[in-house]
Amino acid sequence: MINSVMIIGGYGEVGGNIARQLAQSTDLRILIAGRRLAKAKSFCQQLGPSAHAVEIDIQKTKSYENILQADLVIMCIDQKNTALVQYCLEHHIHYIDITANFAFHKQIEQLEPLAQQSTVIMSVGFAPGLSNLLAKHLVDHMEPIEELHISILLGLGEKHGVGAIEWLLEQMNQSYTIKKNGVTQTVRNFSERKITYFNRLGAKSSYLFNFSDQHVLQQKMPRSEVQTYLAFDVELVNRLLAIFHRWRITSLLKYSWIKHGLIKMIQSFRYVTSSSDICAIKVEAMNREDHQINEIHQIWYANNEAMMTAYITVLVVKQFIYSTLPYGIYHIDDLFYMGEGDIKNQVFNAIK
Repeated sequence: MINSVMIIGGYGEVGGNIARQLAQSTDLRILIAGRRLAKAKSFCQQLGPSAHAVEIDIQKTKSYENILQADLVIMCIDQKNTALVQYCLEHHIHYIDITANFAFHKQIEQLEPLAQQSTVIMSVGFAPGLSNLLAKHLVDHMEPIEELHISILLGLGEKHGVGAIEWLLEQMNQSYTIKKNGVTQTVRNFSERKITYFNRLGAKSSYLFNFSDQHVLQQKMPRSEVQTYLAFDVELVNRLLAIFHRWRITSLLKYSWIKHGLIKMIQSFRYVTSSSDICAIKVEAMNREDHQINEIHQIWYANNEAMMTAYITVLVVKQFIYSTLPYGIYHIDDLFYMGEGDIKNQVFNAIK
């Protein structure tokens, strides 16, 4: 029985949206947790009597005792280790994580033996999350799939949280491995341009990017090649970032003053008339059967990626309330599938 939910990072961009939606649509006791207790208290005053502020520093295990007030923890900030997740499992507290960091997912999966009386759900949000579910939907409609491409479009007009932008920038100079042309290859983030047609949004230059959805799906589709691409709604920005990356200008992001300056610049794009808060996911599947190339695709449009991540997280929380979910460690597409209708009504249903 879920009566109390703790949102760690609950006064941030995504966490705040989750908290507002839960306060409006459930009777749950909502615990807004983070290092800044005064900020948490101020935010709770906006939410109403169901919200309560809690001080937690994920780097200090002494503060973990406050987690015992919750039946379910929603983690909205990135972590360096799994100590907090392990604490939740040892105390039979359910756990949801919205991180897009696959390496951290792998660390959590190692805790499976501890998940005897609690449920962990990862890949919850827009991407990963909705992207996994859309891909799964195509997998159910094409067999076999040789190539699966996921293209994520983000609007620069949206007020992205500092943490989300910082994560994107930190990835710019990183490499990772994918299966490509039948072999495992090392590729760089924001490399290998692909033109993605987002229908009403037109053609956008999209580039390989290390979102975790491709790795999660690749494990489940070992005979396929799965790749995720990133694009922004302003084509000029896509081209400029690609040029900066090719000329290794992005290597300067190791200097904090340059990184923080770029974060402010990206946040200021929401005031540029040509940008918007649009976001979209296009999933394309392809095979070569019956001497021809067969392709199917699906596109999902929305506004405000942070709000969409909150919508999906809240739907997962409601499944905890109204359904009996199995104990263990899962990704969102292990437990849910796409349903019919609008995102705000019913995006997915629990797998029975």
